[in-house]
Amino acid sequence: MGKKLSGRDGATLGFASSTDYYRKLLRDAEGLRGSWDAHDATDFLITSWHLFQDWTKSDPKTSLSRSKRNRAKLPTQMNLILDITRDLANGSKHFQLDQSSADKRKISEVHDGLEANWFSYFFHENVPAVTVEGGWYFSVRVLHNILLAYYHWVFDDNQPLQNFPVEILETVDYCNIQTRKTGSVPRIWGENG
Repeated sequence: MGKKLSGRDGATLGFASSTDYYRKLLRDAEGLRGSWDAHDATDFLITSWHLFQDWTKSDPKTSLSRSKRNRAKLPTQMNLILDITRDLANGSKHFQLDQSSADKRKISEVHDGLEANWFSYFFHENVPAVTVEGGWYFSVRVLHNILLAYYHWVFDDNQPLQNFPVEILETVDYCNIQTRKTGSVPRIWGENG
């Protein structure tokens, strides 16, 4: 039986909440771990961005998961990851950005994973990646791990808003070559792939 649309109802195919899109993100992540290629990375990153930016609005205003997706309540490091995710999602969807979006862009270079550069040397990664202003380097694998850890926290109602995972902060900090401590290894580096 179908659903008759009325008023401001949107036409959806089986999605009714951001929790449904979180489940989609988990499926996208599985596909990405199968190959670490640009196609699967694009699916994962677009879902990640819209789960934060757009699908939050489908949650009740008082929900904990909505509060955990409020930029003003997030650490600087997580906001950087969200900016990178936005850049990749919007760039992948639109190819050419309007001036406002280009002015907000944090990514300075995109790597296909095949070239040799000092970032891939230091991080031992041979997958698509991005360089971000200020000495940051994030491979798709690392972005995947950070975003999954973030959304796991978002959708875990047992984790309070004030308990942002320190592992995420350590991993983001690790990805800045200029400030990284020799011999340090973040806790979520090898998780989920």
